[in-house]
Order: sequence, then structure tokens, then C-alpha cells
Amino acid sequence: TIENPTEDLTVEATADVAWINSFSYKSDKIEFSIDANPLYEERTGTITVTYGEASDSVTVTQAAQEKQKEIEITAPYLIGEYYGDYACANYNYYIAFSSSDYDANIPKPLYAPGWKYFLDVYASERPADYNNIRIPNGVYTLTDNGGVANSLFGKFSIYKEYDNSGFEIDEKAYEEATLTVTDDLVKLEVVFEDSNDKYTVTYSGDYTILDNRNAAGGVN
Repeated sequence: TIENPTEDLTVEATADVAWINSFSYKSDKIEFSIDANPLYEERTGTITVTYGEASDSVTVTQAAQEKQKEIEITAPYLIGEYYGDYACANYNYYIAFSSSDYDANIPKPLYAPGWKYFLDVYASERPADYNNIRIPNGVYTLTDNGGVANSLFGKFSIYKEYDNSGFEIDEKAYEEATLTVTDDLVKLEVVFEDSNDKYTVTYSGDYTILDNRNAAGGVN
């Protein structure tokens, strides 16, 4: 607070570090921005406010960047449905790394109780064998656009949990996601929104993807 202000003087604020910046002055407030901390340790800077010959300073302490935890999960099941070319853009495989297999006792077997890492996969290839549908080998990355080849459509790629009646009890959105498919391994690397932890979810072995082209409207 300035007591007995003088018309020809103005408040000025400076910092002794570059990550405190973009000072602006509104009414009786000084506003500034702080860049994200790239370090795994806290850091401090000093803001000095001057008004003529008067000055004062304040120390700003910024928390350290949280170290990323790497969590590895082996999925007991890989399940899914194939919708074909219903969107007239590439070929759609909707899959889930799952803690449970299909459940024929609930209306939608794909949503059996337990956790699911759902992925809305678009590939440039149709299945070679509709009786043994496989996700084409390749790398698929998260995107906001649906139907793009070698992508995971973000709108429908999400983590969910279901109770024993098939009702959804939890969900988390992906901030980043990459699916890698080879002959021997299907691997998902994902970071959730509002989290710094990296999850690597893998599945190896045989799996079943249901052919759901008729219900979805796909032809090929």
C-alpha cells in the first residue's frame, strides 16, 4: 500500500530470476506470471517493488516438479469389438485392456465388472481374417480427431471401472496415450489428466475381438 502517493511516480516491480515475469499493474495490485518448474527441486526468486526511493521485496518459492512414477500393469485380458468402416474413414477396433473377460450375463458383455483401459483404435487395414480379428501391427497415438489412420480417438479412449452389475463407478481421461502392437505384444503407455504418473499396460497371448460390423453399420 502506498501512502501519500505522488503524481509523477509509478510503481515498478522486477525479479532477479527469469521465471518470474510478465509484470502488470492494475489498480492497487501487481500481477505476474511464473513459468513451470522443470526441476525436481524447489526454487526461489525475489521480487523487488520500488516507488521512487522507497523499495520492498518478497521471496517467492516454487515447488519442485513431481517426479514421474512408472507403473507397470499386466492385463489379464484383451477384449474388444470390431466396427469396420462404419465411419467411412479407415477401420475401427474398439478394444480394452481389462481385468475381466467378456460377461454374457450383462447387456453389454464388453463392460464386464472390473477396470478397463478403453481405446478407440483406427487402423488403415481391415482384419485379414474376420474369424480371428487382430489389431494390425503398428503404433497408434492419441488424437482429438476421429477416423484418423494409426490413431486413438480421444473422445472414446478412456479408463473406466464397473461394478458387479455392470454400472460405471469410475473414469479417468487420458492426457497422453500410445498403443504399440506387434505379433507378440500389445502395449499401452498412458498418462492420465491431472497426473504425472506413467502407466505401461501390456498383454501377450491370444485374444478375441468380436465382429460387431452388423450392429455398427460397417461393411468391411
